[in-house]
Amino acid sequence: MVRPGRTSPRQPLSLFLYLGIAGCIGLLAAGAFYVLQVWPKQVYEHPATVFEVPRGASLRTVASALQNQSLIESSLWFRMHARASGLDRRLQAGVYELPANLSAAQLLQRLAAGMVQQHAIRLPEGANLRTVMRLLGTIDVLTQESAGVMHLADELQLQLPFAEGAFFPDTYFVSAGASELSVLQRAHDAMMSKLMQAWQQRAPNLQVQTPAQALVLASIIEKESDGESDRRQISQVMHLRLQQNMKLQTDPTVIYALGEGFDGDIKRRDLRVDSPFNTYRYRGLPPTPIALPSLASIEAALNPAAGDFLYFVARGDGSSQFSRTLSEHNAAVRRYQLSKGDP
Repeated sequence: MVRPGRTSPRQPLSLFLYLGIAGCIGLLAAGAFYVLQVWPKQVYEHPATVFEVPRGASLRTVASALQNQSLIESSLWFRMHARASGLDRRLQAGVYELPANLSAAQLLQRLAAGMVQQHAIRLPEGANLRTVMRLLGTIDVLTQESAGVMHLADELQLQLPFAEGAFFPDTYFVSAGASELSVLQRAHDAMMSKLMQAWQQRAPNLQVQTPAQALVLASIIEKESDGESDRRQISQVMHLRLQQNMKLQTDPTVIYALGEGFDGDIKRRDLRVDSPFNTYRYRGLPPTPIALPSLASIEAALNPAAGDFLYFVARGDGSSQFSRTLSEHNAAVRRYQLSKGDP
C-alpha cells in the first residue's frame, strides 16, 4: 500500500513514456515540415535538360524518372510533397525544357502547369493557302486533322466568306501534339483582330466597302511590293483604278489563277486565262485574297497615299516607279523591265 505523500514508482515510467511519445511526435513533425516545406524549396544542382512526362504516367513513374535523371534527390519525398500540395493529380503530359538548378517545388509547379516545350511555327507573309497547308503538313510536332483546303470553312470558325488569306502571317508557338487546325484557328483570330482594328482607322472615301474586300486588296498589295515603302502608293493606284472602273491588270492575280501551272515566267497567253482572278480580263477585285497579307499591307489598303498615279512598275531594287499616263508607264517599263534596269 502506498502511503499518502509518497510518489508512485509508476509515475516516472509514465512520464518517460509521455516524453518519449512527445519526442517522437516532435521528430515526425519536424521531419514532415522538412520534407514538405524545406526540402522542396532547396535548389538541387542539375544541368538544363529536356524531360518528358508520358501520357498517362503515374506520380510514382514521374518521380522515379526525375530521380533517375538526377533532377531530384528523393522520389519518395517528391511524391509526399506533390500529394501534400494537391498537385499530384495535375501533372500534365508533354516534353519540358527544364532550366538548370530547379528546386523540387519549381519542378512540380512546371509539370502541373503544363509548361511544355514550345515549337515555333511561322506562317510566312505572301504565302497562299496551298503553300501554308503543305508547310503545316511537314511539321512533325503537329497532328493533322484537316480534311483539306476545301473543308477549312467548315472545320474552323471563320468570320470571312473565304479561307484564302484569312490567316495572319506570324510566328505561333505550340506544344507537341497540337493540331494544324488549332494553329490556323489562332492565325484566323489574329487576322480578324488586326483587320477590324485597321478597319476602324481607315481613311474616308475608299473603293472597298467591307473588311473582306480590304483583305483582298491587301493581298494584292502584299504580292506587288517587295518592301513597305511603296505599299501606300500602290494602294493609291489600285483605289484610283477601281474608282475609274479600270482593270487592275496586276500580275500576281494571274499567277494565282494559273496555280500549279505557273512556270515562273508570265507569258502573253497567260494574260488571257479565263479566271475571275485574272485582273487583265475582269474588272474589280478578285473574289478572294491571293495570299496572306501582312499588317503593313492591310493598313496600306485602308490608308492609301495621296496622288493620281494609274500605273507602276518594279525598278528591280525593291522599289516601284509610278506613272500618271500610259506613255510614261511604257517608258518606265522599257527602262526598268525590258532593259533590266540599264539607263
